[in-house]
Amino acid sequence: MVTTSDFYACPVNANNVKYLPDLIDGQAKHHHSHFRGNTSTLRRDFIKAAQPTANIQLLYHRQIGTKPVGYIAYNETITEQGKGLYLEDIYIAEHVRKRIRGAGSYGFYELIDNAVKNKMDYIQWSVAMNNEAATFYFYENKIGAARMNKVLYDMDEALFNGLKARPELNNPSLTARRAEKSDIKAIRASIERYNKHAKTPLSYDTDVLMGNVANAIKHHNGDVYLSVSKAAGIQALCFINSNYSTFRNVTGIKGEPLIALNDNANIYQQSHYVIADKVTQDCHASQRTGHLIWGVNSADSLAHRFMTSQNADVLLMEDNNMASTLVMYGIKDKNITAAKRDSLIPKKP
Repeated sequence: MVTTSDFYACPVNANNVKYLPDLIDGQAKHHHSHFRGNTSTLRRDFIKAAQPTANIQLLYHRQIGTKPVGYIAYNETITEQGKGLYLEDIYIAEHVRKRIRGAGSYGFYELIDNAVKNKMDYIQWSVAMNNEAATFYFYENKIGAARMNKVLYDMDEALFNGLKARPELNNPSLTARRAEKSDIKAIRASIERYNKHAKTPLSYDTDVLMGNVANAIKHHNGDVYLSVSKAAGIQALCFINSNYSTFRNVTGIKGEPLIALNDNANIYQQSHYVIADKVTQDCHASQRTGHLIWGVNSADSLAHRFMTSQNADVLLMEDNNMASTLVMYGIKDKNITAAKRDSLIPKKP
């Protein structure tokens, strides 16, 4: 019989949030980083700041008393791949890791359990490249995760100081705005028109993509931003999600790779500019200024060039340590099942 053994989880609430700062600090020190938030703010404003963006679960073990032994923090996201979970943090206290095996597995048990119950399409997370080899073995061989062809950029400079104007990015006829329900027909028409004439049509099924667009527009975490030409209509779209960071205890933004609906390289770059500019404005208006992280497809040289033009840096776990570059991992399909979930918990003899 499959069992959750002696581990169990409890959502963070006003009564147990007092345990979270020490765990976050332990997570930061484990990665040679530091807790960038404020303990008083975390305790005072957690419920308001984190919810409904984040789901944070404290992990306990029945043989170790009433204090949590770790935590997981994850956010619901909507992307072109569907509805999923983005794991922001998983941490097990060092004394527990040395004493009891299976705590990390139990954290992923909880994640996959949530994904199964809510019919999620994927779970994704980032991991520093200088983690122990055992970490990658665990992800790839026990969880069934695969490394994603996506690079994460830190765009905090643009968030706080504004985007840098470049002559090649200037296009007065191009603007950006957040999509609304009334835009759905126009977005579909733009996608169909692009696929009909493009050298390389989009790899996404139009109906599936449009379903994800519609879901993002109405989701409490998600948005879709559009680049729009006065003369030619929608030129690009981008999925954007709110993301709660325990390290900074403030809600920020995580952007997905831009989806071009125009083969013109200049329009593509300019669409990045106007969408990113509008997103930063909306971050401040909604007080989601904890961070601005943006994903770029690894092979997309134009997107990388845009990030360089804005002095964006590849996201690191540790400041000034390229070995700690964060890389993306994910699971989907056969690895988000009750069978995979239950395989992470040892069976009783």
